[in-house]
Amino acid sequence: MKDEAIVNLIYEKDEVGLQKLAEKYEKLLIHIAGSILGNRSRDIEECVNDTYLKLWKHIERYDMEKASLKTYLKVIVRNTAINKLRDLSKREERELPDDISDIAKYYVDHSQNIEGQVFRKENISKLNEIIGQLNKKDQELVIRKYFYLQSSKDIAKAMKMTVTAIDSRLSRLRSKMKQEFEKETNAYKLNAEGSHV
Repeated sequence: MKDEAIVNLIYEKDEVGLQKLAEKYEKLLIHIAGSILGNRSRDIEECVNDTYLKLWKHIERYDMEKASLKTYLKVIVRNTAINKLRDLSKREERELPDDISDIAKYYVDHSQNIEGQVFRKENISKLNEIIGQLNKKDQELVIRKYFYLQSSKDIAKAMKMTVTAIDSRLSRLRSKMKQEFEKETNAYKLNAEGSHV
């Protein structure tokens, strides 16, 4: 069934629309939620169901001219999963991983819009390299803030620093990482353009 027909059914509060939506997009939504929530199958299922519910309750907010249904659902499920991970991180104590290679998947720069928060696969390795060049303390700050989504207060307590110092350092790190990332991206674009000459 085409997206437009599915949306029309949901507008009419016809549950067949939800069934068709699930048939078409459930695997994708489970994959996205799973990439953020890991192997927590119950939380992934809740996250996907919450995504359906949000669309069902607020279908009038969706504009097909601005975004495809697939893109819209991806944004909703990702935000829902991040919020769920944030709640879980408050209740769970976890050791920091030695390997930070997956950090870029979860990097969230809150100054960006939703589309800007979702990094393309080709950008992930560049961001990993940038994070890898930071000193251990800065790496830990980035991991705690953007991987575990811990609050500045919790990070300050764990790292024996003040909240002001944490926020100031994170602000500098965001700027530094953004500059490095843009430099890497621009260099990549120049090389790509040069190869076509």
